[in-house]
Amino acid sequence: MNLKSFDLNLLLIFEALMEERNVTRAARRVGLSQPAMSNALTRLRRTFNDPLLVRTPAGMAPTPAAQGMIAAVRAALSQLRAVIEEKPAFDPSASRRTFHLLANDYAEILLLAPMLGTLRVRAGGINLRIQRPASLFQAPTPAQLADSANLAVGFFPDALTLDAALHFELLWEERNVCIASAAHPSIRGRISMRQYAAAHHVAVFYKTEGPGIIDTLLAQKGLARHSTVLVPHFASVPFLVSDSDLIATVPERLALKFSKLAKLQVLPVPITIPPFRLTMVWHERVHADPAHSWLRNLIAEIAAEQNGE
Repeated sequence: MNLKSFDLNLLLIFEALMEERNVTRAARRVGLSQPAMSNALTRLRRTFNDPLLVRTPAGMAPTPAAQGMIAAVRAALSQLRAVIEEKPAFDPSASRRTFHLLANDYAEILLLAPMLGTLRVRAGGINLRIQRPASLFQAPTPAQLADSANLAVGFFPDALTLDAALHFELLWEERNVCIASAAHPSIRGRISMRQYAAAHHVAVFYKTEGPGIIDTLLAQKGLARHSTVLVPHFASVPFLVSDSDLIATVPERLALKFSKLAKLQVLPVPITIPPFRLTMVWHERVHADPAHSWLRNLIAEIAAEQNGE
């Protein structure tokens, strides 16, 4: 291939196609019509003598050849953008923009709520729009973050294996604890493995997620728990537990916060469970944007304060 005869605009189109994995979204992103984007994909396929994107049951997926090229193409375009594109300064005190976040209610209560006071002082015109992620323990896909959200905050234990189009920052870790009503008829100050397995549980599940890590760990010991109530929110769990003989396994910070509002016992869990990892994830597309960088820095600052750092 001769670089002199190569249309460098095709690199921008290739990048968009690899990240969106959808011709319509990629066309919208680079400002082309869908027929023009389809024509550009045909040119790319002819140029590289490879399909680049193929249909699978899960949607469009890059071929091995495309996966081998994307890192180098991203790096080259990033360097060009740094030279060519002038990044305007971001003044949070004057901004009136709305940031779209994916977050569960745990993050809302323990991270975003403490952040609001600082946000109102430093950037009173900025608004947050928060929506639930599709999964509780899986990071959003690049397409989900590129389409409708600026960043996601949640329990993403697989962050180190994220798609190359995504960046992440660990905000904090914390252990799991068990909560039970202060008036529980048989649990007093501690809970044994036998009691834990025999008890009826409240568990947080999104959609059809499951079995969870706790069920897997118990199954390894030949045990199974009774998940009597499944809910899509953390905030309701302490109140469901405090007025019943059910128990729940929740992040320690949440348990301690709600133990002041509901009559709860906070107990060590009798099995070893990996810690919750609250992680912030964002798309490469907004990585260098000053406004998004400011928001991420603010979130990291508040997280550090909550950790006592």
